[in-house]
Amino acid sequence: MTNPPPRLLAHAIGPHPRIAIIAPSWGGIGSLPSRAARALAALSTLGAEPVLMPHAASAADVARPWVSAGARERAADLHAAFADPSIDAVLCAIGGDHSAQLLPSIDMGVIAASPKPLCGYSDATVLLHAIHHETGLVCFYGPSLLPQFGEIDGLDAEVIEHLCRTIVHGDTAPGNIPDIGWQADEPRELSDREHRPRRRRAAEPRRALRVGHAIGRLMPACLPSLQHLIGTPWQPRLAGTLLALDVPGEGYDIRRADADLTHLANAGVLTEIASLVLGRSDGWSATDVDRFDKIAIELTAPTKIPVLAGIACSHASPMLTLPIGALAELDGLHLRILEPVVAGRPDDRHGDRG
Repeated sequence: MTNPPPRLLAHAIGPHPRIAIIAPSWGGIGSLPSRAARALAALSTLGAEPVLMPHAASAADVARPWVSAGARERAADLHAAFADPSIDAVLCAIGGDHSAQLLPSIDMGVIAASPKPLCGYSDATVLLHAIHHETGLVCFYGPSLLPQFGEIDGLDAEVIEHLCRTIVHGDTAPGNIPDIGWQADEPRELSDREHRPRRRRAAEPRRALRVGHAIGRLMPACLPSLQHLIGTPWQPRLAGTLLALDVPGEGYDIRRADADLTHLANAGVLTEIASLVLGRSDGWSATDVDRFDKIAIELTAPTKIPVLAGIACSHASPMLTLPIGALAELDGLHLRILEPVVAGRPDDRHGDRG
């Protein structure tokens, strides 16, 4: 494996950013117009100007109805968003399962020449980690447009506060990942159909499954999506890192999670990392949460690395923001970011847009 590129930081965003919206996999904007309208309005209310890239709102590709457009068209949207000097940040619309189709078509030089905060989660794992692997850009595993910004009762306060703490304040380390006391994990389709906010419940507790201390680069990822990169030229460099895994809900169950984590163990991933962090489950029973805890302990037994579970960065709400490639520390129940993950903004970058 080649040596990693130097760490690359985007500039922090200002108070009135232009945010490009891309759909690297599923065409959710075209399929969920009401949620899309709420999400775009929420961004505008926050003072941002959402900019839909040409294929972001496509309902489906003709040849592959499960994606928003052809791979080259989706990659072209990504290139255009980074090349446009008026765009301050890039936000994924939603996940899916096919961002990997873009990878051979991405011109990493375009991204490295104009680094910007790039944020998304779930299947966006593939895109975020491939870009980080090739350019060193610190990308962000965090909120996407439709799931988080499109909620009926608006964006969760904890989500926007943590996102802003992470990508707005340049030259300042984000610090501790907060432990939020509630979560919402019922299907969004259900609450949207009933025209009400998602129900909240007491949060899955944060748990030190194996107590310990570790410092390394934080590498957050969606468990099944990470597998799309194993054995490819874009496979993340995970030796000595703090691997944080998010497990999806709505069709993804304990059996698949067991198989997927076992695959990472068989691929040698779990023997080279410095610690394992698990996000909160999304709609699992308490029995299955306990089962997965035990599976994680079993599969990391050869190295006895620290294992922390119940972090609020998962498919369940609230979705906090974790920077990919940032130096982080795990200490018992605590996870903290130790260094800045965006650079300060030049005073003259946008004139009166500040």
